[in-house]
Parts: sequence; C-alpha cells; structure tokens
Amino acid sequence: MEPELHASVGDVDARLTRARNSVASSAAQIKNALGSIIALTSTPPPANQPLWRRVDVFARADLKELLNPDAQSDIAACLRLLVSLHNRLTDARWEISTARDTAGREILRGRGSGITTTTTITTTTTTESIELLADVFTTVADALVSLDTRLTAQTVFTAPLPISVRAYVREIQAATARISAQPDDAWTWESHLDAD
Repeated sequence: MEPELHASVGDVDARLTRARNSVASSAAQIKNALGSIIALTSTPPPANQPLWRRVDVFARADLKELLNPDAQSDIAACLRLLVSLHNRLTDARWEISTARDTAGREILRGRGSGITTTTTITTTTTTESIELLADVFTTVADALVSLDTRLTAQTVFTAPLPISVRAYVREIQAATARISAQPDDAWTWESHLDAD
C-alpha cells in the first residue's frame, strides 16, 4: 500500500510543478504583453516590474488611442484577480496532504507570507484547482498576446483590427469567471491567517 501512496504523491507533485511552471510562464507573457501595449502610447515600463505593478500601470495608463476606457478597466479588473492568485500560488510552500476532499481529490496546503512578519497565510486547495488556475492564466496570456500583436499592427502599420477589442475583453472575462464565479467543481481555494 505504501508504494502506491508514494507514486500518488510523486504524481501530484509533478502535476503541481507543471501547473506552477505554466502559471509562471503565462504571468511573464501577460506582463510583457501589457508592457508592449503601454509602450505603444507612452514610455515603456521598466522590464523588472512585478506583475502586480505592471497591471497597476496598465490600469492607469492613458491608452484611449488604443483601447476605450471601459475595455481597459475591464481587463485590469480581471487581471487583479489573477495577480492575487498568482502571488498566493508562487509565494507559498506547498505540501500534499494525505487527506482528500469529498470528491476524492488530493488536498494541498500552501503556507506563505502574511501581511506582517508574524503571520502566515495557509491556503487549502486541490491539484485540480491549481491546474484550472494554470489553464485560466494560459487563456488570458494568449488573449493579451494576440491583442498586443493586433494593436501593434494597427498602430505601426495602420492595419485594421480584424476582431473587436470587446471580443478580447469577453474572452478574458470568461476565462477569469471560471475562478471568480466558481462554475467549475474543481475550483476550491480557501485561505486564512495563522498567527505564528
């Protein structure tokens, strides 16, 4: 029985690693696409900005020559949710629990830095939830990279944008709604502060 447990833990660990790597890669694509869009109308932001800061700069940038303010605001709102989950995922040390949830999924516990140095945030989730997060990040990154490419072509070559900006916004909103609206049974993510 014990070898099966080790195989299962190894499989869960591999899935967690793949999902975290996918989120990290997609987060970098999102950050770069936002930087490129910002650079089309103003000074390019510093390359070493963290994702949360890049989203903040994007939200406040004067992009009305490229995006209408509602589209810009909607994209930024969706990205703020992803930034929060990205930070929670990447800043935590994850442990695979021997317990399972009511659907039989492996429970993961992550412990990361809290608001102060005397607290930690303990997050309880599942492997499926983190894989869902990785899928959402990939979808949003693909949409933003495509939007960036089309806005660049429109700006540099005065080529018409073949798909409306609202279509990109809807795609980003639909992806992030998989988390925020919780229509997927795989999505569970609970956190609480623990005093050290």
